[in-house]
Amino acid sequence: MSTRTRRGLIIIALLLAPFIIGLLLTYQLVRIPFPTNMAESPAVGYQAGPRISPPEGAVPIQGEAVIPEEVPVNPVPADATSLQRGEILYRIHCALCHGETGHGDGPLARYFTRPPANLAGSQATAEFDALAYLAILQGFGQMPPLAENLTVRERWDVINYTRTLPKNGGQ
Repeated sequence: MSTRTRRGLIIIALLLAPFIIGLLLTYQLVRIPFPTNMAESPAVGYQAGPRISPPEGAVPIQGEAVIPEEVPVNPVPADATSLQRGEILYRIHCALCHGETGHGDGPLARYFTRPPANLAGSQATAEFDALAYLAILQGFGQMPPLAENLTVRERWDVINYTRTLPKNGGQ
């Protein structure tokens, strides 16, 4: 390496040295936020708003929940598989408010201004499956909609199971 090249490198190093030292010293003073993990990302948590509505005419991947202008008909036979699945889903999603036997006496029932429906009562058992389906899908009163929690098939399984709850002469 020639003397001229060495001299040029030394001059460049001397000119860049204050800049590099300045960057190292100001790093602690001038902090630029840089997300290093997902906890610091602008993500929205589960069931936390804002929700973006689907485009007009979009159909969920599991099929339409309710076809407009039609009353839904229960396509799921009340066989052993449906009843077993319905019982499991009922205990997960419904029993906290409606109670284990469907009498509206679940552990959370006392927190409602109006008690949850008695699913084993004569009024509930006389309703069409379509009305129960719409109540599960869209919610009713203080009952939240369960459209995001249950698929179309699972909603019908829960309805099939509630039809087997022990009946009583209540509401």
